[in-house]
Amino acid sequence: MVTADNLNLDVLELIFAFISGNDLVAVSSVSKSFLAGVIPCLYATVSFTAKHAKRYRPRGGIMSPFLTLRNHPDLAVHVRYIDIHLHPKFLSETADALQVCKNLTSFVCEPRILPALLGSLQGKERLQNVHIYAALTTIQGEMLQKITKLRSLTLDYPTWNVVDSLTRWAQSLQRTLSHLTIFVPLLPLLPRLRGLHVIGCSKAPHTVVIKAATTHTPSLKEFSFTIFENTPPPSLFCLPTITLPSLRHLAIDVRPTSDVTAVTMSSLFVSLTSLSTLVLKFADRQLPVWSSVIDLIAPPSAITVPLKRLALIDCAVSIDMVGKLSSRCKDLEMLEIPLPIKDIRAFTTAISSLKELHTLTDVGDAHASHGPRATLARNDVRYMMQACGNLKTIVSDGRMWTGHPDFSWVPTPQQHWFFPFEEYSYPS
Repeated sequence: MVTADNLNLDVLELIFAFISGNDLVAVSSVSKSFLAGVIPCLYATVSFTAKHAKRYRPRGGIMSPFLTLRNHPDLAVHVRYIDIHLHPKFLSETADALQVCKNLTSFVCEPRILPALLGSLQGKERLQNVHIYAALTTIQGEMLQKITKLRSLTLDYPTWNVVDSLTRWAQSLQRTLSHLTIFVPLLPLLPRLRGLHVIGCSKAPHTVVIKAATTHTPSLKEFSFTIFENTPPPSLFCLPTITLPSLRHLAIDVRPTSDVTAVTMSSLFVSLTSLSTLVLKFADRQLPVWSSVIDLIAPPSAITVPLKRLALIDCAVSIDMVGKLSSRCKDLEMLEIPLPIKDIRAFTTAISSLKELHTLTDVGDAHASHGPRATLARNDVRYMMQACGNLKTIVSDGRMWTGHPDFSWVPTPQQHWFFPFEEYSYPS
């Protein structure tokens, strides 16, 4: 007689791959065979966040995941991802656990604790994705450069030592690195880049970034940059244009709010007919989106790839402008826009023609106005999903409403605003 306990271990692992979070822990306590099948999924990702820190009691019987790995090195073979979001009190446990995780492929470390972990990162032959806070000394930066098989690298707030050494590091990464979130002078050494994000770097004006990307990385699929206040206005006869035929995702951080900027932005879209996602973030929340820019977001002719995702962040968007967007971007699947909660019925009417829209995200700021901002109610969600037949997900006020009968919600994931969503990422 076949029972759950005598199923093949490979079958159990495939079944448990569809379970996550506390459900995995609950399943592991059913039987010894279930525990053996759960362990590879349970230890694949090791994460430590603020909510874990509040419950951490080293002398009260609650162990950190890193102490568990240090005490049981046999479990470390299953670890693929480590994600640390705050300064833990158990730094030595973390370093010891990282040392035995030989199959690590992804490492995220946002707090300023990386120097203590650099030694444990050495010898990770399978490590491909690194996202770190890169405030390092020259010697620490040299230790980091020993990691030479990366495919994706994100350096937050790097010191001049790290930036100065990146040219040498890039030479050893040029065969593997495809996504870089950092500085422009490296581009001639990395012609195979598929993703480039240069955000908030005042030494790299958008005209220089666009020219460098067009010249040295013609195969870019993801591109982000900032337009600064102090950037000299371009000549009307020499407006910047983005000539990247493979570009699918474009994100622009717009700091100035003048009419000159509107003309500059309009020129950027002239040769872009294959964008799938577009993200525009503005410095002034009260700034209406320029009509001339909207006219060029999705030109009705000469489009090779229809726009699937559009995000308008930190700006004012009128109902009329929403209607204009809906008429020009009929293939939108994801829309991120400040929701006019008090005019939600008119807004819903304006987007009802978007037959492919399945995800709507409210990017309005609760602190943008002096009074309290209205929140999306259950009846509003129900009305919007009924009016827009394909709409299944609405994100607002940190909640994710889904198309289930109980309209339950879960916390929304956090990432840099200029990154493409996972389902709209473009591999090499």
